[in-house]
Amino acid sequence: MSWKTVFSFALFATLLTIALGWLISIRAVPIAQTIHFNDAERCFMGIWIWLAITLGVILPGIAWIVWFKHPQIRKILGLYLSALIIQILTEQIFSSLGFPSLVVAIGTVYTIFRLWQLWRSQQLISQASGNVVNRKGMTVLLWILGLFWCSNLIMLSTLGWSSVLS
Repeated sequence: MSWKTVFSFALFATLLTIALGWLISIRAVPIAQTIHFNDAERCFMGIWIWLAITLGVILPGIAWIVWFKHPQIRKILGLYLSALIIQILTEQIFSSLGFPSLVVAIGTVYTIFRLWQLWRSQQLISQASGNVVNRKGMTVLLWILGLFWCSNLIMLSTLGWSSVLS
């Protein structure tokens, strides 16, 4: 796993998003331009976004600061946070310039990539030498993140896609 992998994926995801946005604009795919949530779904999404910020951004951000002196952990969390920041920026840009419904597609693609990233990180940590406490702590963090992003993929597959497919 490297910076080249993250930025290559981000380029691929961006090109895919542009293509999907164009297909939506010419109505070649059955995806609405906006997201149609009812009040209960909108409330749930607000809570889900705060949970994503807490578990997906703040927790690994704190871990990155705490384990900054450990190069392998710093690299793993740095790559994770970089992909997440790129995703957030991509979602903000494309939903404001294009169609808000693109957030669901972007979220799905990046969540799948993130799960691969976390799985690969688990492999790297299990093979690493060094402080057992840091390895165990990082393993627990990666499992928490993996479970959350699996849940996010389920949420996107049910609530997200059902709100944009027409």
